[in-house]
Amino acid sequence: MNKLPIYKTEGIILKSADLGQLDRLLTIYTAGYGKILARAISVRKKESKLRGYLEPFTHAKFLLAKSRTIDIVTDVEAIDSFSYLHKNLESLAYAYYFSELVDKLVVAPERDIKIWALLKRAMGVLNERRTDLRKVRTAFEEKLLEFLGHGIPKNKTALEIIQGLAEEEIISEKFLKAL
Repeated sequence: MNKLPIYKTEGIILKSADLGQLDRLLTIYTAGYGKILARAISVRKKESKLRGYLEPFTHAKFLLAKSRTIDIVTDVEAIDSFSYLHKNLESLAYAYYFSELVDKLVVAPERDIKIWALLKRAMGVLNERRTDLRKVRTAFEEKLLEFLGHGIPKNKTALEIIQGLAEEEIISEKFLKAL
């Protein structure tokens, strides 16, 4: 029996999607490897030990098995589930927005410790009871663009630059407008 190489990394789940009957496909931004895709096998079974740990915006230590296609999540140790963020609609909308920006703008799997620190800090701030998250949004957008090597011309907004780079609509931005 061939054993797959195992590696550990710390990361934040950006998004998840059901895959087949029982699996889930995760997009994770990690400290050690940048943005990765990982497959959580049979995680949608009621008795799965990983089920509660693989939700969007969970900050965790992941144990992954390297495979030829998509790496496999074998274990998870939660660091922070950001419980307030999940209970507050405004914070949750911003978390989806920040995650979508990182997912659409960051090329996988390039490691960038500055983007990792920015994402981790932003999720931490969203988990606090802040009143004006628009300032957090502006700072996040500007820093992300800076770390990706893009400036903001005086005649454009950060969002205009982001939409141009993404080459598609930023869907979660609609939710922010509704708040």
